[in-house]
Amino acid sequence: MAVPVSNAIIRLYYQVGNIYKGESLLGEVQNKLSEEEKEMNNGFKCIAHGEYNEAYQHFARVVNLNPTNAVASINGAVCLLYLGKLSDSIVQFEGASKISLHPMLLFNLVSLYELKTIANTTKKYHLLDSITSKSDWEAFHLNV
Repeated sequence: MAVPVSNAIIRLYYQVGNIYKGESLLGEVQNKLSEEEKEMNNGFKCIAHGEYNEAYQHFARVVNLNPTNAVASINGAVCLLYLGKLSDSIVQFEGASKISLHPMLLFNLVSLYELKTIANTTKKYHLLDSITSKSDWEAFHLNV
């Protein structure tokens, strides 16, 4: 089986809770993976085990290896949230939004702004302005 396909299947096993199958397949392809792929898979494995601090460390290493890896940055932010570090999670999501404007990232970021305080309306407007300036959408003005 090709390594990218194996990688996707490993992550799928972890997501559905079949940790044993994920670890088994990871063992088969571990020596064929890049350092970045190993760290990502180990991060997902830690999430599957509920080890959010360790998972965060793996995702942070991925971001150090590849600062444009939005998936690692987003998953690191989720780990921070599970660790009760709301402010740190927001900072991480804000950094990831500079790499990618994935709808789920934006939804999570706006939701965290809501959790933090209602006073973050200005941040939401700046985020919306950032989205519209980087997309094919017709420009519109936000008046607060």
